[in-house]
This record gives sequence, structure tokens and C-alpha cells, in this order.
Amino acid sequence: MSIKQVNLDAMNKDYLKWTIYSWLFIVPLIPFLVAGNFFFPFITTKAFVWRVIIEIIFSAWILLALLSEEYRPKKSVILYSIAAFLVVIGLADLFGAAPLKSFWSNFERMEGYVTLLHLSMFFVVVSSVFREVDWKRWWNTSLVASFLMVLYCVFQLIGINEIHQGGVRLDGTLGNAIYLAVYMLFHIFIATLLMWREWHKVSLRWVYGILILLQTTILYYTATRGAILGLLGGLFIMALLNVFNLDQKEKLVRKLSIGVLAFLVILVGVFFVARNTNFVTSSPVLSRFSSLNFNEIKTQGRYFVWPMAIEGVKEHPILGWGQENFNYIFNEHYTPEMYKLEPWFDRAHNIFLDWLVVGGILGLVAYLSLYATLLYVIWKKDTGFSHAEKSILTGLIAAYFFHNVFVFDHLISYILFFSLLSYVNFRIPAHKSKEKQRASDLDKVFPLAAGLVSIALIFTLYFVNIKPYQTNVNLIKALIATQSGATGENSPLSFYKKAYASSALGRSEVVEQISSNTPTILSNKSMSLEEKNEFFNFARDAVLGQAEDYSDDARYQLIAGAFLSSTGFAEQALVYLIRARDLMPGKQHIYLEMANAYLNNGNQQEAINTLRHVSEISPDHKAQMDEYIRQIQAGN
Repeated sequence: MSIKQVNLDAMNKDYLKWTIYSWLFIVPLIPFLVAGNFFFPFITTKAFVWRVIIEIIFSAWILLALLSEEYRPKKSVILYSIAAFLVVIGLADLFGAAPLKSFWSNFERMEGYVTLLHLSMFFVVVSSVFREVDWKRWWNTSLVASFLMVLYCVFQLIGINEIHQGGVRLDGTLGNAIYLAVYMLFHIFIATLLMWREWHKVSLRWVYGILILLQTTILYYTATRGAILGLLGGLFIMALLNVFNLDQKEKLVRKLSIGVLAFLVILVGVFFVARNTNFVTSSPVLSRFSSLNFNEIKTQGRYFVWPMAIEGVKEHPILGWGQENFNYIFNEHYTPEMYKLEPWFDRAHNIFLDWLVVGGILGLVAYLSLYATLLYVIWKKDTGFSHAEKSILTGLIAAYFFHNVFVFDHLISYILFFSLLSYVNFRIPAHKSKEKQRASDLDKVFPLAAGLVSIALIFTLYFVNIKPYQTNVNLIKALIATQSGATGENSPLSFYKKAYASSALGRSEVVEQISSNTPTILSNKSMSLEEKNEFFNFARDAVLGQAEDYSDDARYQLIAGAFLSSTGFAEQALVYLIRARDLMPGKQHIYLEMANAYLNNGNQQEAINTLRHVSEISPDHKAQMDEYIRQIQAGN
């Protein structure tokens, strides 16, 4: 190899490493990204930026790994477990109820198989490129970001910043108290890990200690029971493991752990004694714990959806239903008693049941293997973790595990979990390959590889990000145009058409907004008859096309039926509404739409019979249904 070629390779490596590092260190700032002109801004803004970053760094990593063996992924049990998880969930999605939906998800969640692919790419890159000094910078950067989040939440607490989901539970820039809680939960343990490592430096010990106190305070004010109990449980596990720490160099950690255990016992005991005092019952946070009993549990969604999930798994026990398909189970097993809860559940609100539904038994085993291999590697002797560090990391995993019993993951918690997987995987000793690539071969391959990777990156950026972004933004523009009554080039029709045609991601939400806003748009006196006809024809094709594509989904049948009924096609509406009723026989809303369609079709008796059926399946609505029937009989 010539000196010129060596210098060129070194330049390429430096450039590629700089590209990867510079983009990677933006990732800890993703939780702060919220664009008001996005549909579901707290979710989609973060997800689009994340995906762009990962696609760029993965493309750069492919070329870097081609140039240098040291940046190629090491063979490890964690890598194999992630690969197995990808394969199992990929098969579950492919053979599931709605493969396209499983791949793309929607704007509300921004998950699907495409997110699993990005998380896996992130794992491969960061675990292959980062060294110990980089990880130290990475975790500290993330902790600085968590401190900025603390400051933002303090302003929420004192009323300067609004709490986006309403109420008193802090949600930061994540838009959901539960999402903020797990974000703080992770960083509490990461700060604890770094504090222990820097214990000999008094100033850093105080910095990390104060940060932990602040993060815990914010976690408390999220009033998220699962995360708070997860923190207590994780601390208990961490302290208990350190009580048996026989390392003579870590005598201090045993004393501290005994103190933590004593504090936890006293804390739980005091709360149990004082649970009925005015101080506890008047606290928005503590009252959520003191009021927790079986009667309250019976009013929560989990009381209904967890048994639903089990029933759904019985139908597809091996490979499950595929991602984003819990709604099919929800439709089938919905009970009228759930009317007081949110109208549609798309998750079981238990990550383990969710993966059991998604991938069946194989999917759950594959997901649990991520935890198992993580713990296995942490406690191996050759990873270089001290006993105290192992205990802290185990406490984090236990806290996260317990938290996930009551919720589902989201992008930020996934990023933190896969960061942990990547870091622990990095600590596995590497076994150098004896195979060497000849320089002459590299000279021939690299330019071609660079070209192919560049083409693939452009293709991916366009179809995975730019097109869905156009759908998202045009949907917002369509909603604004609907409210303003705009016509012509800036009419809702022009924006809805662009949103519908751009991408499969978000199309279901576009169709739902089209259906719900059609009566408003058609009532716009500024629109010409020709414009109204054009919009109606487009809306009808979009709504009915969605109903045909997802013919076994009661929600889309209901949307189609309600659309047709509201636009004067009652007889056709009943076809879809009856289909929705057959798929979801316990849903009161479907029967009310059916009764309305029967009235619009001139069939009062069927409308009355339908309303009486609602009274039978849902006694809480009997008085309301009797009043509706009285009005129908009176000719009102």
C-alpha cells in the first residue's frame, strides 16, 4: 500500500468517525424536540430526527467498518439476542393481521418494525465505535440533558411552563408524565453509577448527588406509580446485592447499602402508618398510592385489557398478531363496562403482555432474552465491572423491568435501553479476527461501496422520513384550512390529497381526520358546488378504501359507516356499521351510529330496537336510551 493510499484511508476514517460522533451526540437532546406544526408533535418530531440521525450514522459506519476491522461488531450474546428478537418480530409482523401497519405504525406511536430496525442499527454503531472515554462523555452528556429537563420541569412545577397533558403531573417536553418518569428513572441510576466511579472526587460526588436528588424530585412529581415503585424496588435490589459485596476495596458501599435498605424500610413503614392521614390523602402524588386498592383497579383500563391480551394470545400463541394489532383483540373482547375509559386501546399497558400479543410466546422469549443476556454479561468476570457497578446496573434493570409491568415503551425509553445494551456489549472483551483484508481489494471495493451506500441513504431518507414528513405537515395544513374555511389552492382538499398520497405512515390518521371533518368542509358556504363534489368523491374513496383494506378492523368500519351516514348515504352506511357491530358487539357507539343511520333511512322501529339493545348490554345507559326512544316516538 502506498503512502498516499494510507493517508487517504486515514482521512476517510477520520471523516467517517467525525460524522458518526457528531450526530450521535445530538441524540441525548432529542427529548427536547417538539415542533408545533407537526401532528402529534411530542412524538413525531423526536422520531423523525432520530431516524434521520440513525440512517446517516449507520451509512457512515458501514464504510468505516469496511475500512477498519476494529469498528466491526463483535460477536456477542447480546448481539445474537437482538438479532433473534428482530427475526422473530419480523416474522410475526409479516404473518400478522396487518403487515403494512406493523411495519410503519402511525403518527401517534411512531413505532412498528421500522423503529426496531433503527434501534438495532443504533446498537450496532454505538457499541462498535464508542470506546470507554466516549461512553463517559455520552453518559455525562445525557445527564446534562436530564438536568436541563429538570429545569424545564421546575418551571412547570411553579407554573411558568404549562403541563401539556393538563393536571398537576409533570410531563416535561415529553408530553406524558409516564414518559418523563422513565426518562428520570434511567438517569437516576446512570448518575449513581458515575457518582460511585468518581466517589474519590468530592466535587463530582456532590454534583452527581445533587443531580440524583433533583431527578428523584421530578420523578416524584410525575406521580407515576410504576416508575416510583420501580425506583424503590431497583434501589432495594441494588442495596441488597451490595450487602453481600465481599470486595475489600468497596467496604464503603456495604455501609451505604445497609443505610439505603434501612431508609427504604422506614420510608415504606411510615407511609403505611400515615396512609390515611390528611397529609397523604390531600397530596396529589401520595394519594395515588394510598387510594390504590382492588376497587380502584377495577375502574382502570388494565383491569380489562390485560385479560383481553391473554385471550388474544390464546388465538395466536406462537407468533402472535404482529405489531400495532392489539386493536383486533380489543375489538373482539371489548365489554360495555369500558365505556368510561378511553374509547380505543392499542396497547395492553404492560410491555411483556404487549410483546406476547405481538410475537406470541417466541416474541416474549426473544424480548426477555434482552434482559437475560444483559444481566449475564454484566455479571461476567471479564467485563471489568466492579461488584458495586454490577449492583447499580442490576438495580436499573430491575427498576425498568418493574416499571414496564404497568406501561409500554416509547422512543426515548427505547433509546435509553438500547444505549445500556450497547454499553454493556462494548464491555465484552473483543476477539480479534486473524483474517486480513488486502489493500488492493479495499481499493476496488470502497468506491463502489461508498456509491451504493450513498444511494441507499438517499432512498431511505426520502421514503422513511421525507415522505412521511410531508404527510404529517400537510395533514396539519389541512386541519388549519378546515378551520379557516379556505378554498382554492389552499383548500383542505389540496392538503388532504397531498397528505394521503405521500406515505403509508400516517394514512390511517389522515383518513380519520377526513371523515370527521367532511361535514364541516361540505357546509362551507364559500366553496363552490364543484369543489364540494370533488372533495366528497375524494373523501369517500379514501374512507371506503381504508375500510376495505382493514375489513376486520371495527374502528375503520365504524369510521366508514359514520362518514356515509353523515353525508346522506344511510343505507350504504348500515353495511359498514353492521360489519363493525359484528366485529365489536359490545361497543355502544356503534349502535348509536346504527340508530342514527336507521332514522336517516326512515326506519324508526329499527332505530328504537337498536337503542333498546344498548340498554340491555349497558344498563348504565338505560335512562339515556329511554329518553332517545321517547324523542323518536314523539317525532323529535
